[in-house]
Order: sequence, then structure tokens, then C-alpha cells
Amino acid sequence: MKRSITRGWHSMKEQFYILILLFIYRLFWGYFMYKFVKGAVVPVLLRYPDQQAGGSGMGRLLYYVEGQFALGNDPGVQRWLWMLLALSAVRLLISPFIRAGLLHELHQERKGERGMFFFPGMRLYGLPVLLFSLAEWALAVLPLYWLLPKMYSLLLSGVLDYKLLLKLVPYILAWLLYLFFIRKLLLYMQFGYTAGTGILSSLLVFLKVLVPSVGVSIILGAGGLAMMLVCGVTAILCPGLPALLLRQFSPLPTTLFRMWGTAAQYHLWCSKSFPQ
Repeated sequence: MKRSITRGWHSMKEQFYILILLFIYRLFWGYFMYKFVKGAVVPVLLRYPDQQAGGSGMGRLLYYVEGQFALGNDPGVQRWLWMLLALSAVRLLISPFIRAGLLHELHQERKGERGMFFFPGMRLYGLPVLLFSLAEWALAVLPLYWLLPKMYSLLLSGVLDYKLLLKLVPYILAWLLYLFFIRKLLLYMQFGYTAGTGILSSLLVFLKVLVPSVGVSIILGAGGLAMMLVCGVTAILCPGLPALLLRQFSPLPTTLFRMWGTAAQYHLWCSKSFPQ
């Protein structure tokens, strides 16, 4: 596990230009989300009943009823929802192509090649990786068919009593654990497909390295979370221009840890697929 993390970091240094490209991409995405929240979400939140001004459970209930009515009848709300749906769909469709370029870059690095293989990888493996992503999304949604009916009644009850929402935690944690397993399983299958070694063999490799794979995810995930917390706390303690600069550069460390995690998982897969 330690060796995979170390080799993943060396791969990061070889692919620094991809990190910069993804950082710029996330900056643009953050700008669009900021405009959406400012134009659509903030006005809605300002209408939420203030408890200090006498807001009650009935006031919150009327707020949710008004929101449900607006979702089905207000053209302005529907326009914002369609815009959010379109932006989310574009990002979901772009993400598999980004992963395809990154995987192709890792394969070429393992072979000893040097160059910019990110965009050729997007062209070569973008559509196949998109199919893997479609399978991941379908498998992720599948458990919700059984979970949502149980969670819906708790959500309705939680409108009047927030403590009831705590009963949702076991359902959400179980779904997130399942999602983590499916995502890692399909990632290893993509390693095998894009390398030409086969999907089935990569599936077996994943089962062999399941424990160290989870360890790598926990270590690098904790590192990314720590960087987010540092940026958030620093922005609070240093408001003004420092907070603005930190907010603009906050996608950089999170993107770095995500790429590092993918590279570390790749080298963990290589340790079993191409033993030296």
C-alpha cells in the first residue's frame, strides 16, 4: 500500500499539466455553480421562516408546501431546475472522458513513454469509459428503489421534528458503502479494459487487493478532507482578500488528492497485473 501511494505521487509529478487543466475546469464549474446559487437558491432560502422571529413547525410546513407547488407550476423555478439539470448532465458526461485520458496517461507512463497522452486517451477510450460510468450510475441508483420508500416517510416526519432525520443515517451510510465498493470495482475493471489485459482478470485483482485498496482510499481521502478543512478554517479566520484567494485555489488540493488516489489505485492494480 505504501509503495502504491509513493508511486502514485511520482505519477502525479509526471502528469502535472493534467492537474492544471482540471483545476481550471473546476474553477469554471465553480463559477457557474456560484451564479446558480446566487440567482436561484439564495432567494429561496431567504423565505425560510425565522425561528427567532416566531417561526413554527406550521410555518416550515407551509414553506415546504409552497416549494412543492412552485416546482410544478412556477416557470422561473422550472427554468432554474432545467439549467441545473443540463449543467449536471454536461459534467457527468465530461467526467468519464477525463478519466479515460488519465488512465491512458498512466498506461503510457508504465510503458516508459513520455508525452501528452491525455487528449488522445480521451479520444480512444472516452466512449468505453462512459459505458462503465453508465453502469456505475445504474448500479448506484438501483438500491434506492428499496431505500427511498422507507426514507420518504422519515423525510416527511422530519419536517416537523428534525430529530427523526437521524433515523436516515443508517440507510445513507449503507448506500454510501455500497457506492464506494461499486465505484472501486468498476475502476479496476476500467484499468484492465484500457490496458488490454481483460476485465475479468482485473475483477480478480480487485478482490485480491480489496483491503489495501480501501486503505489507500482512506489515507488519501483523509488528506483531501484535511486540506478542505484547512482552507475553510483559514478563510474564516482570515476574511477578506485571503479568504477570496483561498476560495479560488481550494479546488487545486482536492483535485490533486483525487488524481493521486486514482494513480495509487492504478499502481496497486499494476502490482498484481504486472508483477516484477
